[in-house]
Amino acid sequence: MQSWQRNQYVMVATVFVVFAGFAFVLPFLPLYVRELGVVGDERVALWSGFLIGIGPLLAGLLAPAWGRLADRHGQKTMALVALGAYVLLLALSAVVRDVYELLATRVALGLFGGIGPLGLAMATSQGPREQTGKAVGLIEAAKILSAAVGPFAGGALASAVGSRRTFLAAAVACGAAFALVAMLYDDPRPGAAAALKPTLALGGLLRLPEMGALLVVLFFVNFIGRSYTPILPLHLQLLGIAPARLALFTGLLISVYSVAAAASAMTLGRVCRDRPPHGLLVASLVGGALTVLPMAVVPRFAPFLFCATLLGLASGGALTLCYTIGGLSVPQECRTTAFGYFSAAALFGGAVSPSVAGLLVHWDLRGIYYVNAALFLALAAMLAAQRRSARR
Repeated sequence: MQSWQRNQYVMVATVFVVFAGFAFVLPFLPLYVRELGVVGDERVALWSGFLIGIGPLLAGLLAPAWGRLADRHGQKTMALVALGAYVLLLALSAVVRDVYELLATRVALGLFGGIGPLGLAMATSQGPREQTGKAVGLIEAAKILSAAVGPFAGGALASAVGSRRTFLAAAVACGAAFALVAMLYDDPRPGAAAALKPTLALGGLLRLPEMGALLVVLFFVNFIGRSYTPILPLHLQLLGIAPARLALFTGLLISVYSVAAAASAMTLGRVCRDRPPHGLLVASLVGGALTVLPMAVVPRFAPFLFCATLLGLASGGALTLCYTIGGLSVPQECRTTAFGYFSAAALFGGAVSPSVAGLLVHWDLRGIYYVNAALFLALAAMLAAQRRSARR
């Protein structure tokens, strides 16, 4: 196995372990908030939502800064800094005495949330150019599968050993990722040499062809992907699922969709070695529109699950294609910074999406499906028009 191949697999494993570790705490966080002294369902829900959302929001704001630091001081160095911080902060989360101390650890986790763009850059930085799509697809599949596996494993672990020990288990998982990168990732360019690299500001990125449109697509694709969670239990109840079984069927739906989306990410990552990723992205967006629209009108759970599976297969690889296009379009020496901007656009889309979906419920519970179908088609039309204009 060549060095660049080992690096890819090391970063795929690292991203999966870290993101799964973060997802461990999501199922029991409201219970932990109550354990820390917050009283009342509304206050518990408010604190839980804020604690869950603050990390991704800060990570999105700081993703370009982490990319810039990695381009200057070395990717492996900055990855180890982030992973070491995760170990410490998750361990501290296990011993907090009140919700304000927990908030401090969640804020700090967001400040060190650079492993997303670092994982993409480190998996693609040394491999052949034609392997970029495959590497990005594997990283995105690892993120998607961690979101499916992490909450289930974390909920089971919290039930068995308690919330505080589950935080410690997440810290141990991040410690294993730290050791994996430290021992097995081969970084031939030490930080001292990287200090002379040029940096890429947002204005410089936007001056590159198609980058502005790509940031828009990243924002809205992740917006769409994160928009279903707040309304799924309510929608499934309309489809005839009994209240006592809503959690089970919601989990089943999310897991099946996640597996389909991960398969799409890996497949499209490989296919774009031989086919232009721009055309594949347009096709993925159109496929997303065609598969999400029926979800608003099917009357039972079985066809709804079938449509969700098709949606994952059709559009689950869209982010992979976006990152691949971006990675191939920017200079090698600024790639980590660029991935920081790309990750920031996607994270912002995912951060605002649940709130917008919640507001749409007041108009129509199924309204988010119509909005998402329109967004898919609008993004596909924008990209197609841009490609036609570029050929002239």
